[in-house]
Amino acid sequence: MPEKVANITIATYNRLECTRECIRTLLERTHLPYKLVVVDNGSADGTPDYLLDLYRQKIIHKLALLERNMGVACGYNIGWSLLPADYYLKIDNDVVFLRDDWLNKLTFYADRFPDAAMLGFHCNTTGIRREEVADDVLHYMSHIGELTFIRGDIFQRLGYWCEDYGFYGEEDSDYGARARLAGYVNLAICEREKPYVAFSDVSKNPDRENYNQWKKEVREQQKLFMFTLNDTLYKSKLRNLKMDRMYLPRLEDTKCTVSVDREYIKHVAALSKKYGPIMEAIRDSEAFRQINHALSFDAWL
Repeated sequence: MPEKVANITIATYNRLECTRECIRTLLERTHLPYKLVVVDNGSADGTPDYLLDLYRQKIIHKLALLERNMGVACGYNIGWSLLPADYYLKIDNDVVFLRDDWLNKLTFYADRFPDAAMLGFHCNTTGIRREEVADDVLHYMSHIGELTFIRGDIFQRLGYWCEDYGFYGEEDSDYGARARLAGYVNLAICEREKPYVAFSDVSKNPDRENYNQWKKEVREQQKLFMFTLNDTLYKSKLRNLKMDRMYLPRLEDTKCTVSVDREYIKHVAALSKKYGPIMEAIRDSEAFRQINHALSFDAWL
């Protein structure tokens, strides 16, 4: 039986030194079959030249260079669509790999627990434990961000990251919600004594604090509302749990362009006609109230 292969997709947007360290530690500490896919969202700090060099060395298996920033969800969707695999990983470019068995652990638990959708690494002191396995503790999570692993069957069932959220949003929360509504659980692997991953230090990632503040402001302004609405639509069965893409990529060597999928736009328009007349009922629903309460946010504009 042929070995299973992982599609490891990294989306980049500037932060060249973070990307260097992410890819360097990935190459050093990954010992299962994988294909590295990188999608650059129009970086202007030398990142495209660095990635092109790795692509010419055949270190990067698929490289998509976008002329402009299409956002996190679109970038990862492009990467996952370029190379079919048994496992799919979404990795932020400031992740640093610390252990040689990081991918082994993810594939082991994914295959052991067929009810697991999203897996990743996170030590949650307040989360409910699923069980302790060897040196690891598995925690139930609402979603997994930063480094997300799913099996191919989950990808077939739930589809792509939702592109409704623009440059940055709640795409990981959205995927986690759809997974849980489909009957799956999302699990974080925690090993406190010897963690699997970390993040680039401030010297390599000087904009992290500003970036986090920007994300917080964007979320508060609009993204949490959109997620709350989508989550309510999923729970009301007005919107399908399997997600299609708004943008379709075209790759010529490494140059990537996108076009809007007209069928997707038609689908969203039809969806709006369904929920538009009952927006007041959605706002007053118990599901909407509970989501707002959980987020400590009044997501009605």
